[in-house]
Amino acid sequence: MKLSTLLKKHTNLWGERILKGKTEIKRSEFLKDLKEKVVNLRSCKFLFQAFLEAYPEMKLSWKDDWDKWTKSILNFFAELGKHYKYQLHVNRKYGILDLNNEPCEEYLVDLCRCFVDEKAAWIELALESELSDAQYVESIIDDFAKLTNIKAYTKIGIFAPKLRDRQKVLDELVAMVAHHEIRIPTEKYLVILILYHGKMEDESQRIEIAGYEINHLGDLNYLGSKRFPEG
Repeated sequence: MKLSTLLKKHTNLWGERILKGKTEIKRSEFLKDLKEKVVNLRSCKFLFQAFLEAYPEMKLSWKDDWDKWTKSILNFFAELGKHYKYQLHVNRKYGILDLNNEPCEEYLVDLCRCFVDEKAAWIELALESELSDAQYVESIIDDFAKLTNIKAYTKIGIFAPKLRDRQKVLDELVAMVAHHEIRIPTEKYLVILILYHGKMEDESQRIEIAGYEINHLGDLNYLGSKRFPEG
């Protein structure tokens, strides 16, 4: 989609309130609790903690197909953006509505949260999710490359590698950022890894969600992790 089309389609949407009762997907309790709270939506730490808090409401099981995981995760980040009146772009197949309560259209990545007015548009947040049974490191790298080549304040990569590949994935992603020729000081990356610890662990501890922040220089900061039931 061209920028001119983006501007024309979404002019004057900034600041409009979401019409109650028209969205097809139920808002989470986490979002309801936010109310009018002021938060830093560019903060990787805030976004990761918000995801951890909202995750149990998604009621996901490791046995669920990855499309269900992807839809639930994208919906959370979409609704978080809409709560603060950001315009959204996400694949129409996920049934997520924009600020006009119309079906979203995909733009460049799996999900992006945009600021739009009459004269300009930019991406505040870009998100790529690579969740699949194959769990190939190469597929994760390919998706993360999209984030390194797009301009946005905050970029989120959500991946589900094999547990043994955790460090390899982190090393590869850090290297991609550190060696990229075009680096913008204001950009940062949030990497969320969904890791399965297997049947040897207690059922309540089998899924680990870990968060990492990478700055524009490729410096890695561990944000923490939390264990959840297999479901």
